[in-house]
Amino acid sequence: MSASPVNDFPGLYATAETGVFWDKEECEITDDLNAAQVLKNMRKGLLGGGHRGPVTFNAYGDMTGRDFESTDIKLNHFPAGEKNARHTKMLEDIVAWAAEHPEPSTLMLVMSDISQDFLDVVDLLTTKKNYRFIEVLPHSPPPPRPLMLTLLTNGDSSD
Repeated sequence: MSASPVNDFPGLYATAETGVFWDKEECEITDDLNAAQVLKNMRKGLLGGGHRGPVTFNAYGDMTGRDFESTDIKLNHFPAGEKNARHTKMLEDIVAWAAEHPEPSTLMLVMSDISQDFLDVVDLLTTKKNYRFIEVLPHSPPPPRPLMLTLLTNGDSSD
């Protein structure tokens, strides 16, 4: 799968902090990957999109049976089916993260169901503060941009 280069991180955003908030229940990783490989794919996707700054990773969902101990992902365990509690915690963490990280910064949501609550928070951060917003919808058309390619799959994870 090839795509033309896209600069998802123009200007100051290239070196500014990026916060990744990943709903693992809605965007499950494939069985042939472990957490370290997913983290590597996410970092590679960000680099391919032009990002050179620090990244904070947060995952939300049922962590049972997954090897996440050796990664740089902040884990937030929720039993399967706890969507409301999971999304509430994600929203709280997004607001707290934004308060702790100066603008310009980038907020990335990796989830398949972005509710109006998320859209309202994102709208506030992008209009009232100097934040960029990137949504990664792994299972939705249109075809993903280069940044979104293989984030949760075992695509090009070599090197």
